[in-house]
This record gives sequence, C-alpha cells and structure tokens, in this order.
Amino acid sequence: MDFNLFKPKARGWECLGPSVLAKAATFENSCDLSMWMATRYKANKNDDSFSKWQLEHTSVLNKLNLHLLDEYPEEKIHMECPTQKIPLHGNVLYGTPDAVVEFSNGDLLVADAKSGKKSQSHWIQCGIYGVMLQAAAWSKKKPIPKIFGFALCYGDENSSKSDKENKQFLTITGDNAPDEVLPESTKERIRNILRVSSAPDMPEAKPSSNNCRYCDWKLGCPNATETSNEVTADASHLL
Repeated sequence: MDFNLFKPKARGWECLGPSVLAKAATFENSCDLSMWMATRYKANKNDDSFSKWQLEHTSVLNKLNLHLLDEYPEEKIHMECPTQKIPLHGNVLYGTPDAVVEFSNGDLLVADAKSGKKSQSHWIQCGIYGVMLQAAAWSKKKPIPKIFGFALCYGDENSSKSDKENKQFLTITGDNAPDEVLPESTKERIRNILRVSSAPDMPEAKPSSNNCRYCDWKLGCPNATETSNEVTADASHLL
C-alpha cells in the first residue's frame, strides 16, 4: 500500500463510520485491508461529486424532517444529532444519525436520509446507530433506551408525489425491530470486522472486481484488480 497517497486521521480519531461498516457487513466490500485503511486514513474525495451529494442529501434530509413532523407531531424529533466516539470490539465507531425520534416513554426511532439507490446496508447502518445511541446512554450511566424502530427516507425524480405512493419512506418497527435489522449472524460479522480492522498488523488485500471497483484505496493498492470488460463465450448449450 502506498500510504503517501492518503492523509492519516488525527491521533485519537482512528475510527470507522457506521456507513462504511454497514457496507462491509453486507459484503459490498469484503476486503479486510479496506476496513483497516478506513480506520486509520481519510479517503480522497472528489470535491464536485461531494458538493453534489451534499445538496442531494440536504434535500432528502428536509423531506425526512417534514415526514417525521407529520407522522409524529407530539414527539421530540432530533435532527443531525452527533454521538460520542463508541469503543466496540477493539475499534471505535463515530457517526451522526440523520434523525432520532424520541417518544414520551423514552423509546427511540432511528431514521436516515438516503439520496442514492436502496441498499440492505442502509438498514444495517441504522441498526448500528441504534447500538451507538444505547452505548452512549450506558457510558453516561443513563437508562439505556429501547429502540422502537428504524426508518429510511429516499429521494428520487418522483419526490413531488406522496411518500406512500412512491414507497420512499420505509420503516421497520416493533419489539423485534433491532433483531430484524441486526440478527445475530450480522452482529457476528460486524464484530469480526471491528476486530480485524483494529488489529495492529495490516491484513492482506482481497482483490476482486467487486471489492476494487469502488474502493477508496485502490490507487495506492498494488493488488487492486481492474474491472473486467471481458465477454465470455455463449454458453447456451449448458442450459
């Protein structure tokens, strides 16, 4: 790995974001080296693309806020509420839920705004936020809140229509919501990612077309695999 191409994170801020961790948990990127680098270094960003993303995200965030105000008019709605750094299984998580609905009985609903395509990792990200909120309360010796559920708000070219019509506001709620979003097998996957990414020794890369295609570290990785455009022979005779 050519470390000179990347800026290291400030000392004491070596950590993973829930979004990156969630993508690894769903095998969008299964490379251990990628998670190890994400813990210690900042990914290079395209300023134009990042600015565009910020504008799109702000639009969906406002849409989420309006929907929550309409759906839960009597409850407290916290937007962009930062969490403290949460140590977990050797690594540290730090992230900001887009919105948290705090019910009168102390239960919480974690919501996130997404400007891209729907992904299973978005639910995992919300689940991780829920664990972080509970951990933050526990570390401050406060009652650990019950997670009532999770919500995702998406934006698209049809955002002028109602949320229900476009199915752009999705929820998973109820007593079993945390286990639906983070079943034990997913938790074990997350625990393993945290342990490997926090280890002092750099793990080996796992190059593949899927892992390397959108990897933030491929420019410095000598093992990175280029996306193949090879067309295989017609195999109709096999079916």
